Amino acid sequence: MEGQDGQETGGEQRPEGEEASGTAEPVSEEIPDPEELMARLGIKDNRIRELYEEITASRLAADEARAARAAGEERIESLERERDGLKNRIRDLEEETRDRRRRREGSAHQIARLERELERKEGEISHRNYLLERREEQMDADNQRAEELASRKDLALQDALRHVDGLERDLEERENEISNLQTTIEVLREELQSEREMRGRLADPANRLRAGIDLFNESEQRKSMNALSRTMGQPQVHVELDEGDEPPVLLTFTWQGVTWQTYVSDPGPAVEEPRVYLKRAGEDLSGVNSKPPNARVGPGDRVVLGL
Repeated sequence: MEGQDGQETGGEQRPEGEEASGTAEPVSEEIPDPEELMARLGIKDNRIRELYEEITASRLAADEARAARAAGEERIESLERERDGLKNRIRDLEEETRDRRRRREGSAHQIARLERELERKEGEISHRNYLLERREEQMDADNQRAEELASRKDLALQDALRHVDGLERDLEERENEISNLQTTIEVLREELQSEREMRGRLADPANRLRAGIDLFNESEQRKSMNALSRTMGQPQVHVELDEGDEPPVLLTFTWQGVTWQTYVSDPGPAVEEPRVYLKRAGEDLSGVNSKPPNARVGPGDRVVLGL
């Protein structure tokens, strides 16, 4: 029984080791297969059933030992009754020898035989008592071992149940994590598809120019341009693309042929803020390559492509 218990204890330490190694892994590691986790749960359920069967066998052995003890006690009581009967018989024979001296020799022989029988019975009773005491000691030791074994089995069962609960929680967390990752992947795919479509539209210079104008009209920089227009009148507007593979849009405003400002408006999806800003300005057009207007400030103080 102890050898089997040692094997069971060794078997219980391996799942705990597996759980320790599993919880030490960071979340970023590869997610275990849910089918593998369910297989582990099945193994634990089988182990729990085996522990229950072993506990039941131990209890049956204890019941059999108690039954044997009760039978031994009944046998001792029977022998004690026989001993008392023999003692009474000896007293009767002693009284008979006083009355019947002629039969004294025969009676003495019978008495001696009965005494030997009594001695043998007393020896048997003593031996039975000794065996009963030893059996009681063995039963106490067996009961103690059975209780210790049952306690260890209960602890092992509780550990196994806790481990199963931990695996179930871990499986649920992993399933939630998988669901969240799948949702994130879908969102990223949609964003990537949207960015690809936007880049495809912006690859056309005309679309990129319009996107830059729309971005400028929604920015705070338009308010700065309109504030100057309220003082100096409507400006002339020239819109063009800057240099580069994904060029930003340049918007140049000129008031009364003297004061001018050039804004950068970059509609690219990967551009960081600020996406619209004042690039340069001046009060003199000398040395500046003035370009004819190709846009205007229309209704709502918004820049509109075309004159």
